[in-house]
Amino acid sequence: MRLLVFPYGQDCEPVIRHAGLLDDGYEVTALVSPVGWGKAGKKVMVGAGKGVLPVHESFEEVTEEFDSLLIPPFEARIEAVENRLVDKMLLLIPHISHILCTARLTEANRKKLKEACRCSSQSCEFVDFCEDKGLEEYGLAAPMEKNPPLKSVDVPVVIVAGVWEKTDKFEISLSLRERFLQDGYRVSQVGSRDGCEMMGFHSFPSFMLQKDLDGTVKIPCFNQWIQQIIRQEQPDVVLITIPGALQNFNEQFTRGFGLLPHEVFQAVMPDALVMCNIFMSEDEKVLDEISMSCKYKFDVPVDAFHISNLIVDASKSEELMHIVTNSIYRETVSKAVARGSTHSSIPVFNGLDAKECDKMYEIIIEKLT
Repeated sequence: MRLLVFPYGQDCEPVIRHAGLLDDGYEVTALVSPVGWGKAGKKVMVGAGKGVLPVHESFEEVTEEFDSLLIPPFEARIEAVENRLVDKMLLLIPHISHILCTARLTEANRKKLKEACRCSSQSCEFVDFCEDKGLEEYGLAAPMEKNPPLKSVDVPVVIVAGVWEKTDKFEISLSLRERFLQDGYRVSQVGSRDGCEMMGFHSFPSFMLQKDLDGTVKIPCFNQWIQQIIRQEQPDVVLITIPGALQNFNEQFTRGFGLLPHEVFQAVMPDALVMCNIFMSEDEKVLDEISMSCKYKFDVPVDAFHISNLIVDASKSEELMHIVTNSIYRETVSKAVARGSTHSSIPVFNGLDAKECDKMYEIIIEKLT
């Protein structure tokens, strides 16, 4: 499938930068970003040396050939914004054969796209990677006993987690995947997003997000699911990326209280832990404190930190009653990382830099060896 990606934005960038990991049946050929997102007019590297694509601001500008639409994850705080974007997608349906949806759209918009595809004279197929599945669809059953035992995982496990959301967890995991595969390792991977199947690995299981399923059921089921994957794929290493934040930001912004990471760490004990964090200007010793917290909470210390270019505007967040974030220049991050490496007892990296990520990977290999 020759994919037109819309709406192209920041959340989609990791997949485009690592497009070489996409299965052979997919090729990214065109990018369209809505007006006002700050992406239109730029040129983007697709994969490692795979080529460069311009970012268009409308479908009319697209000159590249495509036959399918990829809807990546995007953030629309107002439902009306999502509605407008979906209305634009509807215009493409007569000209394409597939819609691949990896975005969590509202139920109304999902139905609108499905119905339009069904009625299309070109027989356009709607592929929903975000469709929730129950335990049975993962080949699992809720444990009958009250406190079921867990089975230890006999394959090395690497976990990528984040102190906060949007701290490049997914991209760091893709970079590590590339390096494991380049060195000839068989990798079983669980991503933190929907649609990871397009890149040859598993999306984070939706049963872990079910509100009506108790944590005492989720934990043994996740353990069973990982064991099932290992039996089927016979990997050399298991790479798991955990969605969400490791802890609440403060009493006002709780962000799930870190319950999801807690459940994953209870289900599977990692042999190596990479922690992604927001950019902080204060004393880098706080990283040692985060590692110490992980050691006592989850029985595993942090082996390497990645520092993102995300900063939280605390005062603005309190004023607007929702988290407000900003981005800083990557060069600023790199300088802070170089300084922080001398203060923190744990290696600190800007993992989006290829050489820095190589060093991170070497630390993991050494630990696993």
